[in-house]
Amino acid sequence: MLIGIDGSRTAKDNHTGTELYSTKLIQMFMQIDSKNQYILYTPKDLTPRIGNLANNFTQNIIPFKKLWTQIRLSWEMLKDKNKLDVLFIPSHTIPFIHPKKTVVTIHDLGFLHFPQLYSSSELAYQKMGLNLAIKYASHIITPSIFTKKDIVQNFGLNPKKISVVYHGYDNDLYKPRIYPKKDEGMPYIFSVGRLEHKKNIVGLLKAYEMLRREPKIKHKLVLAGKPGFGYDEYQKILKSLSQEIQNDVIELGYITDQEKASWIKNADVFFFPSLFEGFGLPIIEAMACGIPVVASNTTSIPEVAGDCGLLINPNKPFEMAAAMSKIINDPKLYKTLSNKGKNRASQFSWEKSANQTLEILENIAKE
Repeated sequence: MLIGIDGSRTAKDNHTGTELYSTKLIQMFMQIDSKNQYILYTPKDLTPRIGNLANNFTQNIIPFKKLWTQIRLSWEMLKDKNKLDVLFIPSHTIPFIHPKKTVVTIHDLGFLHFPQLYSSSELAYQKMGLNLAIKYASHIITPSIFTKKDIVQNFGLNPKKISVVYHGYDNDLYKPRIYPKKDEGMPYIFSVGRLEHKKNIVGLLKAYEMLRREPKIKHKLVLAGKPGFGYDEYQKILKSLSQEIQNDVIELGYITDQEKASWIKNADVFFFPSLFEGFGLPIIEAMACGIPVVASNTTSIPEVAGDCGLLINPNKPFEMAAAMSKIINDPKLYKTLSNKGKNRASQFSWEKSANQTLEILENIAKE
């Protein structure tokens, strides 16, 4: 069959969750499937990102500056929609014009739960794309049972129209270090995600300040991610803290996957107190590296972490601080969580994710 894929997410320069998902699935499809034909629709050449195309893959490079999926891909679908057996959209925005058989991945409904994070135009665009997906997609993929239930509850959709396919992780990149820490003089707690309200950046800072009241604990707090909504409040609180604490909070900004893996491997604790997640891939990445995880007990996070991390109420800074203190001060607990986390991470892979996704695409195409 002929499968079309929206490659616009892979084409983006900076890769976070959705972009990584799109890229990894395309790369895995090239490895696991030689019988179907693929067209990658993209605003620019994808080979620098995904490598040389397999023989059954072609790319249709169609540049366009804004609203690429809605306008430019729609225009392309005018001539291609009838020749495609199925179109796969790795994000929730489907083109206005699309094949009858279109499969879309909805990663989460965060913009409905946290509308303040978006400008009015961004929010309108997100809602429009979601409503089109809910109404016209032949099938929907979500990365967690939580997101599936969220869609069913908010839109009354038939649960049979939604399949849960967990994300994978890069097991070549995220694995326990086999070398000494790069700087034994700088123990640190690591957290990754946009520095914004949804990621609980203020609660994270308050918890860290409480943790540092323990005289024995000198860990720094290393944060990776760009500033977002709520960063001003975070900065205001940070400036009110002692100079020592201010000096020990390190902001890296956006980092590559390679850089992230290095920071995770050398951390003592991975801290992920997010208020809302559709999946929470960094939890799996940290567990794969054998780093104990302290994470929220809300949304999809318990589903992903299982009983392999310390789950906390993200609205209670003292509870978060206490969990980190336990890990730092109890070598036996550290080792137990490290081993359980590595076993948990081994249950996730991009190959498994790609096989399950391909099975869905083939089934929808045959219906």
